[in-house]
Amino acid sequence: MSCSCLTPSWLDNLMMSIGSSLTNTSQKNIQAGGIDSQSNEFTAQQSFSTKANKSKTTLIKGGFLYCADIANTIIEHSWILVKDDLIVEIGKEGQPLPQYDILINAKGKLVVPGLVNPHWHESFVAPNHETADDANLQPTAYSNGGDIAALGAMFGFISTVGEKLTLEEGRAIARWSMWTQLRSGTTALGDLGSANKADSMANAAIDLGMRLRVSRWGSDIMLPKDSNQFKVIANTQTQTDDWVDLLEKWHDHESGLVGGMPSVMGAFGSSDEQLLSLAEISNKYQVPYATHLAPLKNERSAVEAVFGKSPIQRFDDLGLLTDRLLAVHTAYASESEFQRLLATGVNICHSPAHYGMLGEATVSETKQLGRFLKEGAWVSSSTDGDISFIGGMCEAMRGAHLGHNEAQNCNTACPPNLALKTGTLYGAKALGWHEKIGSIEVGKQADIVLINIDDYRYKLGNHPLRTYLVTGSSHDVDSVMVAGEMLVENGQSTQFDEAVLFEDYQKAAQSARARIGGPK
Repeated sequence: MSCSCLTPSWLDNLMMSIGSSLTNTSQKNIQAGGIDSQSNEFTAQQSFSTKANKSKTTLIKGGFLYCADIANTIIEHSWILVKDDLIVEIGKEGQPLPQYDILINAKGKLVVPGLVNPHWHESFVAPNHETADDANLQPTAYSNGGDIAALGAMFGFISTVGEKLTLEEGRAIARWSMWTQLRSGTTALGDLGSANKADSMANAAIDLGMRLRVSRWGSDIMLPKDSNQFKVIANTQTQTDDWVDLLEKWHDHESGLVGGMPSVMGAFGSSDEQLLSLAEISNKYQVPYATHLAPLKNERSAVEAVFGKSPIQRFDDLGLLTDRLLAVHTAYASESEFQRLLATGVNICHSPAHYGMLGEATVSETKQLGRFLKEGAWVSSSTDGDISFIGGMCEAMRGAHLGHNEAQNCNTACPPNLALKTGTLYGAKALGWHEKIGSIEVGKQADIVLINIDDYRYKLGNHPLRTYLVTGSSHDVDSVMVAGEMLVENGQSTQFDEAVLFEDYQKAAQSARARIGGPK
């Protein structure tokens, strides 16, 4: 199967062109970090990538450890030895302690792997028009099965926003947006397409020291209401070129923090030509790729009216149902499609704490996401994205734990340890990083989160993870380590002044909003 816009010779020529034309400016931005205060008004300067990487060993001692590994290893009084960026030993109280350079007292803390949020959209440049009294509250375009035409227009617009931001504006906005996730215990993000520049977001991740699969959102068509033809809203070739540029710059980046993940909005936002380009590029680079797949009840009829097949059938026929596909909100598959998704190993992801905000019935209407869990599929949890902080992975995992148990009418549908894995190991698998992160195991990267559990909520309980999921929040996160570096301590950044990050964000957002406009 071939694509007219992406022949091998075209791809090879473009790769050579990009490889020879990566600008010195871009490379300086990657290595120097921050934003040059001599050339603009943004003031945050620290870059994680410039820190001296001196060899050291760190002992994290006394915490209640949930490893989130396949064996569901739990150690009530644990210790973890980290050497440089790797976990080298794990033990428990009573075992001899190894030598160490730095001691972290984790008594009164829950110790879990760095949380992985595989489906996220950076959208903080958008203005927030909500009111405290709900006076202007109306059904969203996601409600009542979904307004496919309205969503297509909106997503098409979002795919153009990054073009209207400067690199510096996008970086300042992304740094604040990503900080809200890092502060919440998220150490790895999967960008499924954002209202920002890919280069800005990748640089922001390196500045903060957190992990990111950076994307370029593909959306070249929309489906008008009650129509049997699609409307072209973007140049397919331009968006394809952007994917190649993205992967040439960021695939397996030398920082060890950033990788690429091309994505399309969904089956109702992409032409066959675009989907074929996605398949060929992801195969060429052997990277994960992502989409929202069968997320809305009304999508099937709209897509079938134009393409003569369902959203999942389109992806299957074009060779896109593979174990490198991250498929989000996949709740409206037919029975045969459900079985096909299981057979092909597609990575299913959902955002259970977000559906109620948008008026969607993704968990409860078909109950398919719970069925995926019952069948042993590695369903990951995520936050989705919005124009302000809407919660971190604690809230997402709580939604998975409580929502699936309710929808499946059984308390064993998604117990606490499984809910934790939906926010750690399973998310790492969806991003293609499960061999190095997602669980606390010897040989893996030291991405570790400490959560405060020494208060009245935990006094009478025997299951601190359950108590955290049911009563806790992102704000309970005390410390966050990524690749052996402590980025958050006592709820504060070790790299940046949070007030400066927010000030930079406000300046950048105000500047960018003046020229962005809105969807038509």
